[in-house]
Amino acid sequence: LGTSTPALPSIGASAYNWWSEATHGISHVRNDARTPYQGNYALPITTSASFNRSLWWSTAQQIGKEARAFMNAGNAYSTYWAPVINLLRDPRWGRNMEGAGEDPYLSGQYAVNFVRGMERNEADPGHIQAAACCKHYDANTLENWNGSQRYSFNAEVSERDLSDSYMPAFRDCVEQGRVTGLMCSYNAVNGVPSCANDWLLKTVAREAWEFDGYITSDCDADQNVYNAHHYTATPEEAVRDVLRAGTDIDCTSFVPNNAQSALDKGLITVNDFLPRL
Repeated sequence: LGTSTPALPSIGASAYNWWSEATHGISHVRNDARTPYQGNYALPITTSASFNRSLWWSTAQQIGKEARAFMNAGNAYSTYWAPVINLLRDPRWGRNMEGAGEDPYLSGQYAVNFVRGMERNEADPGHIQAAACCKHYDANTLENWNGSQRYSFNAEVSERDLSDSYMPAFRDCVEQGRVTGLMCSYNAVNGVPSCANDWLLKTVAREAWEFDGYITSDCDADQNVYNAHHYTATPEEAVRDVLRAGTDIDCTSFVPNNAQSALDKGLITVNDFLPRL
């Protein structure tokens, strides 16, 4: 349930870490004589300005090839948390260079072509080359402003603005790109933390868009449901809420550290874990 999954020798499963990055080249990888270097490519805010789908695809295709080469050498894992497709609505946001721009359609098309380029390779169409993850879902464009922090911010967004502005890029990423992963964001949306928001994760993503991949939290976002948003009274209740909302992977260790206690207190059951297996 956490980022780092221990080995399970009884079924022949090796240890695994879900968290690697690839916004403009792979990171969280190991360099040795077989894989001494990896590429560092143009930031998305620059390539998006070209309005060139084939450029976005070919950049991601190269990133995916390098990811697969590192994996084949035993020096990387297969899940990469990119692209960033939040709308860039304020030039003061600290992560603008990671996204595609302020336009929902542009961001959606960037997502579709990045995901297709990274995940699929015609040399082996039956397998994922390297798994992408569209982030941060949703309405996550505030860093540190006027006393508000991204970890506890509540984005109050009308249904129309969600539908017209903040959701289209993620919808395109899922429906057209067929992305493998989604990341729920630090902030709350209309009072409910994203990673505990069953409307965002289940009703919209899984049911309306038919997303069938995995959902990871942003790092410590599950913990923030309890200690930053104060959405639940106890850590165990936060574990219950994020699992039942549909978050599969807890980036870091809040859920693994509190799941046994939540189970012992009857707040969750074994059935809450089974879909993750």
